[in-house]
Amino acid sequence: MQTSYIKRLVLLLGVLVLAFSGWAQSTCSEQLRLAQLRYDGGLLEDIPSILEPCLKRGFTDEEKLSAYKLLIQTYIFSDMPEKADEVMLRFLREFPKYSISEVDSREFVNLYGTYRTTPILKIETRLGLNFSLPWVKEYFGVEDLNNAQVFYSTSIGGHGEINYIDELFGDFDGSFGLSAAWSRVGYWNEMYDHTSLAATFNNIMVGVPLALRYNMDVKGANFFVKAGVEPSYLLLSSLNFTRELATGGDPYAGTENATAYFRRFDIRPILSVGWDFQLGDHQLLVTAGMRFATIVPATNSNRYQNDEFFRKYYFIPDDVLVHQAFVNISYVFSIFNPKKLH
Repeated sequence: MQTSYIKRLVLLLGVLVLAFSGWAQSTCSEQLRLAQLRYDGGLLEDIPSILEPCLKRGFTDEEKLSAYKLLIQTYIFSDMPEKADEVMLRFLREFPKYSISEVDSREFVNLYGTYRTTPILKIETRLGLNFSLPWVKEYFGVEDLNNAQVFYSTSIGGHGEINYIDELFGDFDGSFGLSAAWSRVGYWNEMYDHTSLAATFNNIMVGVPLALRYNMDVKGANFFVKAGVEPSYLLLSSLNFTRELATGGDPYAGTENATAYFRRFDIRPILSVGWDFQLGDHQLLVTAGMRFATIVPATNSNRYQNDEFFRKYYFIPDDVLVHQAFVNISYVFSIFNPKKLH
């Protein structure tokens, strides 16, 4: 009985809250219409007392925006600039991404222009896919290299990035951040008639991307071109080997940690293009581009150090630059701090 009573009481309270919420919204909608009628009739004195209670609660976001603008204009035309500034600051804190529209009055626009309304900080978070594009500078191996049948293939990896974005001048933005990427490269080598080798390179790298972005408006759409450089560091490199035997015996298979046998630093230039678009109040970036490797990981001093590589798998690292194509989507967090400038 007691449990049933509590359930009924909770249900009743829920119904009362919903009813009060609907009543408050309906009443505030009527108050906004009343305030607009008084404003149109030049009766400004009572408008603050009509609107202020509903600005605390009762308006929808769209109604609240209209109420703030109406209240600001009321104080402007009542020759109360301090009050107009006070309400404008409240308005900008609640609607920091508001942009001037064609229906805004000249007086409202003029007051709006005396405030800092641009973000003081932009943080971009990015997730995407990368596609390895290996380019061999020189082959090495245990077989006759004049008849080498070595193939490298593109594989898909992933990456994430976080950037700080700052407006520099004109249509240019600058950014710097931190990145982490996982990339893969396929490998195939039929070195002798009796055996062949398949392998997959798995690399995990971190970097510090630095970039300059040029923003442009193309028929109302916001596009950008971005160029930069990324100093990067190899955290982990592993090789998954499978050496098949033509005789049909069990293959030699295994995973080798190759991190110690490669150069770990690289300087990678980056070129990309993208689309910057608004989805409601959210800013999204879609980007596609290229990241270029400049330093060959293998060196003559470390190429032959791992006996497992060439005795068990018949593998010797080639001189390969692994470039990357990438596509990603970003979300930009904008932090505002509205302030009176003059």
